[in-house]
Amino acid sequence: MKRLRIWSMLMLLILALPMMVACGGDDGDDVKTINKSDLIGTWYTLEDDWVIVIGNSSVTQYEIWSSGGTYSLNSYTYTWNYTINGNRMISDDGQEATISINGNMMIVSANGQTMNYTKYNGTPQQLIVYLNGK
Repeated sequence: MKRLRIWSMLMLLILALPMMVACGGDDGDDVKTINKSDLIGTWYTLEDDWVIVIGNSSVTQYEIWSSGGTYSLNSYTYTWNYTINGNRMISDDGQEATISINGNMMIVSANGQTMNYTKYNGTPQQLIVYLNGK
């Protein structure tokens, strides 16, 4: 069950990376295509304790553990392949998320949930050192 939740949240993140779709009728509004170079990197959220590393064609997800104000990475990781279609990230098993990026913030929406991620310029292990130094 935990693995399913992890997968669902990751897909949410991936799908939310593309720009948000404009609401409304057929008024000619176009969906902004996500720029893959803005997507690639390490992203984290302490809302639900996840780190994702997005590469050119795959995503690896890590779980952050927190105990007594100290952070660590769970040894379990999950990796899947993805494609981008406009503002949607689609996993190799067909799950989709809508993504919006604004600077170092990424909003991922999928399955009626939204997660906010922050970009970190480093590895997941370096992120943990950073979080523990706050």
